Amino acid sequence: MTLEHAEQARRFERLANAPMDIARLPDKVLEALRRVVQFDAFCWGAVDPASLLPTRATGTTIPHTTPLIWEVHELAARGVVPRDVRPLARSGRHVARMSEIVDERSERHAVYQRVLAPNGLEHQLRAALVADGTHWGLLHIERRRPSFTSSEIVLVDTLVPHLAHALRRWLLADGNDATGARSPEVPGDRDNEIDSISTEAEHWLSEWGFADLKRPPSAIAAVVGTARARTDRNHDETIPSARVRIPTGTWLHVRATDLTRSDRKPRTAILLERASHDHVAPLIARAHQLSHRETQIALLVVRGLSTSEIAAKLFISPYTVQDHLKSIFEKVGVRSRRELATDIFGPHLHAA
Repeated sequence: MTLEHAEQARRFERLANAPMDIARLPDKVLEALRRVVQFDAFCWGAVDPASLLPTRATGTTIPHTTPLIWEVHELAARGVVPRDVRPLARSGRHVARMSEIVDERSERHAVYQRVLAPNGLEHQLRAALVADGTHWGLLHIERRRPSFTSSEIVLVDTLVPHLAHALRRWLLADGNDATGARSPEVPGDRDNEIDSISTEAEHWLSEWGFADLKRPPSAIAAVVGTARARTDRNHDETIPSARVRIPTGTWLHVRATDLTRSDRKPRTAILLERASHDHVAPLIARAHQLSHRETQIALLVVRGLSTSEIAAKLFISPYTVQDHLKSIFEKVGVRSRRELATDIFGPHLHAA
């Protein structure tokens, strides 16, 4: 790492932690990124760390596409989620040119054919946004020319933890899906007719800010695309799912499963339900880098258990519980059980 890269890393660290309207954070971070790496277009997306499915996205809208389609079409075409995270993770790297991962000019590659080529974008840099060992999202930046240099790749890799931290703050904040109002059709079904919809689903779509599924939010498009891709390729039967916080502050658990029909016309069942505490709490704990044991203790504190009750339930000593609580308080920045319950977990679990 050069001195210049180290200085940029400190600058992005300050920006990622700066107090501000969280809705403005992606714009602020990308403005800063554009000052150090030139690009013509970008896509910045949050993922559910458990499934790696996109949940929120923002980016440049260009004539032939929208940011969301970059990931959704690739999910549907290849049935792997997401293509650019796992190869980078296996190599120990977080940033690479697209050409290092796949043949970016392949006639069969949906991203190049649907996005890059029609808009004269020849080069793409991909980053898996990882912080503390957890994948929180993706960053794609494109430009017409020249190709991204090795120095630029090293610089972006240096910034990854801070970009991931900023994205994590954005992911946990309530707010509208940044691309939902402009999202393309869910891949695989050009009509996307709704055969039927429950009153509960209508309620959640209304709370989310989407009148119908013609232009679905990122999380719905991602689980639908993955469900159809898995069915086509006989993948495992795990139901694709994602957790997302909607503008009202409620956490939803979004799932999709492909339906078998005699007429072979694609049909997908989408399940929208209020996420349970068991679904939401691990995500909040992971965002604060709590260990498995610390997460267990934190949740028991939230439920109102005393130190002795927690010790008995987990078969550990009260002194061990107190040691874990001290570590938890330091990590999340609180000084008491009450603050842990009300300030850290409360806003999420009460709305779950």
